[in-house]
Amino acid sequence: MNINFKKKIETLYKSKQFESIKFEIEALNDNEKEDPFYYNILGVIELLNKNYSKAKKYFNFALKLDKYYIHSLLNLAKLAYLDKDFIQTINMLKDYNAKNPGDHNIILNLADLTFGAGTIEDTIYYHKILINSGKYETKDLAALIFLLNYSNTYSKDEYKKYCEKFNKTIFKNKINYKFNPNDHDKSKIGFLSYDLKQHSVGYFLKDFVKILKDKNLKPIAFNLSKERKDDNFTNNFKKAFFEWNDVSNLNDKEISDLIYSKRIYYLFDLGGYSNGNRLQVYKNKPAPVQISWLGYCNETHIEEIDHMIVDDYIISDDLKDSKSKLISMPHIWNTISKLEDVQVNELPYIKNKHFNFGCFNNFLKISSYTINMWEEILHKFENSNLILKNSSSADINFKDYIIKKFKKEINPQRIKILNYELDKKKHLEQYNNIDLCLDTYPYNGVTTTFEALWMGVPVVTLKGDRFVSRCGYSINKNSKLSNYIANNKQEYISIATQFKNKANIEKLLIVRKKLRSQVLQSPLFDIDLFVKNFILKLNTINEISK
Repeated sequence: MNINFKKKIETLYKSKQFESIKFEIEALNDNEKEDPFYYNILGVIELLNKNYSKAKKYFNFALKLDKYYIHSLLNLAKLAYLDKDFIQTINMLKDYNAKNPGDHNIILNLADLTFGAGTIEDTIYYHKILINSGKYETKDLAALIFLLNYSNTYSKDEYKKYCEKFNKTIFKNKINYKFNPNDHDKSKIGFLSYDLKQHSVGYFLKDFVKILKDKNLKPIAFNLSKERKDDNFTNNFKKAFFEWNDVSNLNDKEISDLIYSKRIYYLFDLGGYSNGNRLQVYKNKPAPVQISWLGYCNETHIEEIDHMIVDDYIISDDLKDSKSKLISMPHIWNTISKLEDVQVNELPYIKNKHFNFGCFNNFLKISSYTINMWEEILHKFENSNLILKNSSSADINFKDYIIKKFKKEINPQRIKILNYELDKKKHLEQYNNIDLCLDTYPYNGVTTTFEALWMGVPVVTLKGDRFVSRCGYSINKNSKLSNYIANNKQEYISIATQFKNKANIEKLLIVRKKLRSQVLQSPLFDIDLFVKNFILKLNTINEISK
């Protein structure tokens, strides 16, 4: 390549003379054009002009000339976020990494793109490389910890190791507030979250905080979300709180100072290591008592979070030695506001003459282990289909990936994937097409299990050895649905496939007719009882704190 000519092209690029660049490159002879630099820069120009298909052709042409031309590889990675064509780019990046291991930009893109493609185990693998390299941001470490919950291959000690690394990282910015707990208002209960909106957390909290306020307590919202602030749900939700604070534009110190200034006594973490977390605020400890609950089904190992709300079914060996003091509710660790009064139809099998399994859990939860169990169920129960729907609106291209994960002998026409539905009533109506729900493992459904039972659809769940793997167990035990709890993979498959027998279909008909009434009389929807026990538990913490 002519170095002077390259510098000329770079100068034209900096001054955004894109047409001149095209003219100069076009004037080269064929031999001179045999350089990936020229096709890469043409691809960048098309990328800037949002001509994505043309850009992709140029980048791929550059890589035909040199398959390890890193600039075009990284540009293809940028493009993959736009056109959602992850797999080709991931394979090319993996090939580069095999030849040139340890390039930070390649690892970073592999960590992000594998998440976009839904290959969670790969995402965890590359995040670990990123963290172990020492070249990472705090958000990368939080992402790894969060993703470990979706895998059954990590150990408790490994999870704790990364949490402690995160804890040490945010310790550097810790603020030491000085206060006497007796100066703080014990009726003030703060909730900091991105999910104080039409979201699972919102549905669990909506009636709960209203009843707290009716009991002369002061639930105070610190809302981090910039989305959907003016819809009916959020407007009504705001009214349920004693006080509402929008803090999305504040940094961690400003939020901590605001909470401290309001003399909040209890501060609840509702998000754990989820995306955009503000765990630094809890590290700062602006309130005397800080409690983890609801939105994150695992420990944070943040020393300043004093307690975690669980129930006796949730507690497993990994929690028994918890540094956080466990607040074990007498029935279930959370309850949900009553859902829309959507009519429950008769068992779809009666009309369809085939059996519909379903799962509306977040697609992130559909692990390889889960897929393997579902494959066996579909193989053994030939007259059955599987209906899936992502419970999250996140723009993640999992549809094709999930279908491809099933073995070739499973006809893809037996697997139907529904689009995300924001309208709650329409969403619930779709359960009327499901005969039986199948829970995910290791991360169980929570909101979706409440919804399924509300709509008369029992959920087969596999009880595991950690919080995220025992949510379905707790919900089913509290609903008197122990027959749908499996202790191992074979039991899970056996429970699901028993409905090949028409005699068991008759039993399922009966369950469907009475299930909503049954769960309405259970702790699942008894928010008054939950609030009563919740207040008693807070008073116990008061006694401990004195």
